[in-house]
Amino acid sequence: MKSIDGIYRVDMLGPYGWERFSTAFINNGTFRSASSEHFTSGTYEIEDGGFHMEGNLTQYVEYHPLFGRNEVEALPIEFNGRIHDDIIDGQAKVPDGSRHSLRFRLNRMPCIH
Repeated sequence: MKSIDGIYRVDMLGPYGWERFSTAFINNGTFRSASSEHFTSGTYEIEDGGFHMEGNLTQYVEYHPLFGRNEVEALPIEFNGRIHDDIIDGQAKVPDGSRHSLRFRLNRMPCIH
């Protein structure tokens, strides 16, 4: 399998379709994603075309609830997805047994050399 390292546009499936959510940096087992409203930091593994990320999410605004919570600071999250060429498509959830999950799609940005 080719390397998935790169910069990705992260889209979240919302009530009106796919919405831009953040920019992610995936490099050598490290996952970082940020927008003006949140920051996620974690690690990832790849196995048999699957992508598994574990990390912590910190949210900077109170009016945009994620995973059913308004106030989020270092919330543990997991993302499991499938890799299809330059797209990683999957679900993110809180590992505490919460019923809330969010669907995300990561699209690798073209490299500029």
